[in-house]
Amino acid sequence: MIVPLPLTTYTDEHTSPTAKEVLAAAQARIDKCNIKDVFLPKVRKVQQILSQAQENERELPTGQKLMREPWSMETLDRYPLPPESLPAVMYVWRYTVMTGEKFTIRQAKWVSRLCPFRFDPRIPDDATILWLMAYEYAKKEEAALVSKRHFDTFPDDLRLAFSTIEVVTIWKTMYGDKPFSDPFTTSMPRSDDGSILHEVLHPLDYYNALYNNTISNDRDKELHFLLAKMPSLQSLGLVSLEIWVTYLIWVTHIKQRPEWPKISAKQASQVIQELRQWAVELQSVKHDQIKHPQKKVALTINDNKVFIDAQFPVPEQALNLLSHYAEKGGTK
Repeated sequence: MIVPLPLTTYTDEHTSPTAKEVLAAAQARIDKCNIKDVFLPKVRKVQQILSQAQENERELPTGQKLMREPWSMETLDRYPLPPESLPAVMYVWRYTVMTGEKFTIRQAKWVSRLCPFRFDPRIPDDATILWLMAYEYAKKEEAALVSKRHFDTFPDDLRLAFSTIEVVTIWKTMYGDKPFSDPFTTSMPRSDDGSILHEVLHPLDYYNALYNNTISNDRDKELHFLLAKMPSLQSLGLVSLEIWVTYLIWVTHIKQRPEWPKISAKQASQVIQELRQWAVELQSVKHDQIKHPQKKVALTINDNKVFIDAQFPVPEQALNLLSHYAEKGGTK
């Protein structure tokens, strides 16, 4: 059987927020950061600002507009990158493919510039950090172009070169107690033992909206709390990079299935726990197929969708548990 797995749940079409949405998001950010000395403009003023930004966007050079296109090796003919950076760019691209994220030419440009600061982007954790850094630089660069403002990378450069404590110290030395609030920064979700929670970071736009309070979903916030209490995959003994990749692909698939939003936070955490156990077991029996046969299917990618046939390992118990919970009524 062929099972389609869409790699993205968001449209690629560029849509502009309304003035009310911008004001609501700004107010949520101010409240979250407890900023006292910022006063927001009226709706009409924000409408004027957005209208000007849209006009500026239309006037951008064609080359800048094309920087939003998905990156691939083919785009190197139009946007060359240093050859020595291409392995890192490719590994970050791989991470975005298996987690359902968009990876643009502009992001690839920033990965090529930032990759010397990260140890090994073949590892999902390192690829995650490098991808997020490139994502933030790219977003700010594009915002500066649209607003026709100076592109200031100083705060990001601080984070790149210094530890968190050093950044705070330097900022306070230079600017006193002025809040260091950056709306483009994505907080890194981590479990209680310090490992990255890849399961909750994606889709990134949704994750950012959830924690900037521009959308509300109590189930997902509760799920993040429950997952943070679980032992990390590393502590469970999952060290195979190949199985890590397989695991993240299946996390993406499960979160995109129609059953996923129907189940409760506790049920969703149990599905993820079952998937983690399957990944660790798959690693242990990978080279002993006679004693531990595994049902397998193969993975192919076509038009931004993953198709599975009979060569790629399938976490049947996790998928069955997901279907069982959804049939029981889940969150209803």
